[in-house]
Amino acid sequence: MPHPSLGFPPIDVHAGLPEAAARLRTNRERICRVALQAAERLAPGFGERYDEMTLRLFVRDYERHLEQLACALETGNDGYVVNYGEWIVPIYRHRRVAMRDFMALLGGLRDAAAGVLTPDENEVAAALFARWSERLKHHGRLPGDHQGNALIRFFWKGAGIGDDKWI
Repeated sequence: MPHPSLGFPPIDVHAGLPEAAARLRTNRERICRVALQAAERLAPGFGERYDEMTLRLFVRDYERHLEQLACALETGNDGYVVNYGEWIVPIYRHRRVAMRDFMALLGGLRDAAAGVLTPDENEVAAALFARWSERLKHHGRLPGDHQGNALIRFFWKGAGIGDDKWI
């Protein structure tokens, strides 16, 4: 929300698609359950990588993701999802969730939300998800999300330096 002392007008909650946001908020519980099932379908082995408690946290997090999506749809401002995506990365890093799995969670939310939105609203939501995913792509290249180059890892480990046989 723009700060009023800077002279910007407040965000108009009727500038975008308020009916779509209302439908998302009304069907919140069902969308969250379906979104987790869709994420498990999109990312093979997703359910095996995380325990029951973490999956419950994902369902709880979906409520906030869905609210941010609803705010973005009703105002027409993609900052709600783009900036939120940037803020949520450290939380998922702390939980040791890879960005490819977070992207699968977003894909599950996209598929689940499509069930309550009209085709025109789905196009707008798809554009929001595309901008959200584009912002998160950078974080998938950070260490911890991929194995990296084996040769480089070999050299940076010291290639056996410190072992008694090399001294």
